[in-house]
Amino acid sequence: MEKNRIEAFSDGVLAIIITIMVLELKQPAGDGISDFLKLGHVLLAYIISYFFIAIYWVNHHLIFHQAKRINVKILWCNIAWLFVMSFIPFATAWIGSYPQSWAPLTFYFAVLALACITFHLMYYLIACENGHELFKMGPKNIASLIIYSGAAIIGGTYPLIAYVLVAAISAWWIVPTKKKA
Repeated sequence: MEKNRIEAFSDGVLAIIITIMVLELKQPAGDGISDFLKLGHVLLAYIISYFFIAIYWVNHHLIFHQAKRINVKILWCNIAWLFVMSFIPFATAWIGSYPQSWAPLTFYFAVLALACITFHLMYYLIACENGHELFKMGPKNIASLIIYSGAAIIGGTYPLIAYVLVAAISAWWIVPTKKKA
């Protein structure tokens, strides 16, 4: 199977997801800086979600660049991952409107956790199809699975801790991993 089709499809879906998110942003109710600052929780949710998607886009590109073979399981896992990712604009808008409410926060962090789980499952399937030596689960991968899942569990009750955990693990992914020679 040709991997360029799955990459192009995924790029398109992620671009649409980001476009939907930015279109959900509403302008301030007035023309003052205080009106803009009132949107702080909405903008924070947007920024976290945007970088979350960007990090996954970069890593999606990197693993598919290394992959030589793609199979039907990988295609369907990619579809499942994109399905989960498609909930990010909805979850982002919901926590933007209700930043302290249990249900929106729990849903948002659960979406982030499910995105992490489906992505790592896809990573595993690509490793099985292409040779495990190319794709090793490192500390970032394991920490991501644990932290995103933990944020989903505590997010509705302890949102600040969940945000800090998600921001920390996301920032870690921005720093490239050095490959050993």
